[in-house]
Amino acid sequence: MKNLTVEHWRSIILSYESKYTYENPFLDVTISTEFIGPSGRRIYREAYWDGSNNYKVSFAPTEPGEWTWKLVAPAETGLNGVEGTLVCIPYTGDLAIYKHGFLKVDPSGRFLTYDDGTPFFWLGDTHWGFAYNERWGESNHPEMDCMFRGVADRRIKQGFNVYQTNLRSEGGFSGTKSRYWVGEEPGILPNIEFYQNELDRRMNYLADLGFVNALGFAWSGSIIGRLELQKNLARYIVARYGALPMVWTLAGEVAGYSGGEVRQQCIDGWREVAKLVERIDGYGTLQTAHYTNERPFADYYQEEDWFDFTLNQAGHGDFPISAKHFREHRKLYPSKPFIESEALYEFVSTLEELGSRICTADMLRRVAYMSIQLGGCGYTYGAQGIWDHVWEKPEKPNPFNIFNKHGITWYEAIDGEGATQMGYMRKFYENERFWTLKPVESIETDIVFADENLFGLYAPMVTSNEDMSHIIIYYGAATRGSCTLSGMKKAEYSTRWFDPRNGEYIEVDGIFVPEDGKWKAPDRPTADDWLLTVRTV
Repeated sequence: MKNLTVEHWRSIILSYESKYTYENPFLDVTISTEFIGPSGRRIYREAYWDGSNNYKVSFAPTEPGEWTWKLVAPAETGLNGVEGTLVCIPYTGDLAIYKHGFLKVDPSGRFLTYDDGTPFFWLGDTHWGFAYNERWGESNHPEMDCMFRGVADRRIKQGFNVYQTNLRSEGGFSGTKSRYWVGEEPGILPNIEFYQNELDRRMNYLADLGFVNALGFAWSGSIIGRLELQKNLARYIVARYGALPMVWTLAGEVAGYSGGEVRQQCIDGWREVAKLVERIDGYGTLQTAHYTNERPFADYYQEEDWFDFTLNQAGHGDFPISAKHFREHRKLYPSKPFIESEALYEFVSTLEELGSRICTADMLRRVAYMSIQLGGCGYTYGAQGIWDHVWEKPEKPNPFNIFNKHGITWYEAIDGEGATQMGYMRKFYENERFWTLKPVESIETDIVFADENLFGLYAPMVTSNEDMSHIIIYYGAATRGSCTLSGMKKAEYSTRWFDPRNGEYIEVDGIFVPEDGKWKAPDRPTADDWLLTVRTV
């Protein structure tokens, strides 16, 4: 193969045919390709078996110019030493992930960026059943002819840039058998038909929309007694899809909730999978773990090199969601970017001790803005009815369905106003240059709170840039009064309100100059949640 052309950061697939037929074409042979870029960078990508004697390599060039490649394979395949060239040309589209490159951690350790250093605000949507339970050729939403594509298209339009997913490869999810393997013993031979006919089109559709796919391999306990199976799956998935825009999230609720020895087995087992992925990925793709819901927040893996950022789970009401816990975690781990990834899905039946209620957009906004104002760099939304892919409205809601007592369907959930408001949130923080802002804790409040939890519930939350020439104050619906800021510049400032319900700014007439560096912020316009932006003129 020669004179292949591919755009920067876009994937290409190279196909080969082995002259030798292996008894197990997946486990009995390893074929890999070394790619060398114009700067001398080397990227190694393992080939994946794609049926019969066919092997393929997926690759995305990380710099423009001519790349050379060379296969390393057993002699009997007839492929060892096969080589070629390809030319990477500039990307001509308008999708950010290909304009700027795959994700990495900013040197500050506070947020994520694209490869070229452009800040990346993570706005995810939760799809635990995307791999097959979100239907491809059917829809019962009046405005969509396909459930999967319709949902993905809607989320892109709303401003989402991350699809938070899980393969649910353990089987048993909604009564299904694992589709990833064939034969009596899972983990031995991939089910090529499933990949070719189902998973490929889903993975590529998301990539072609510009999504980063934040992918987990299975749920927590599936690692126990099946470490090699999960390693085999990770190896195959990384080879087949690792040249797409990915983040590896390892497993759902990695440590599980059994505690004791079982908890440690889950943590230790998934660590081995993470180390394997780190070794074979080729791109240094970001890795994290979808955490368990704990107080204080979970912190396993935080000191490990492969663990790039925190993907927290504040939960669905089973614990109070307090500013205290966000603050404490950020103080302990300031060099790991923090993203709240599962809290109060819209329409979820909450798990509160005094009784369940349906989660509204107002409730989820509080957690979303709280997590960002206290040092986060993104947020993952979720909608009940979508993550659990409820197709039809039940004749009578099931009171024992702990997360969905109201029988919310996917076609109801996709129209939830909270998702649109999350798009407003992303646009707001990008406009306000979120990467320049850090939490401010030295504020005076109108009411003195002796209890730190009460302070976190009732006090405004403030972020500011280094010299306090740009400040954002978040007033939650429960906020009491306002606050006084210190350390401001002796300069003219202007203010304007931001309404998180409709994404619009309200200009405020007049300017002010802080007296001795101090300024008392105004009360919010209504009893709802608001944000106040404060800037030097």
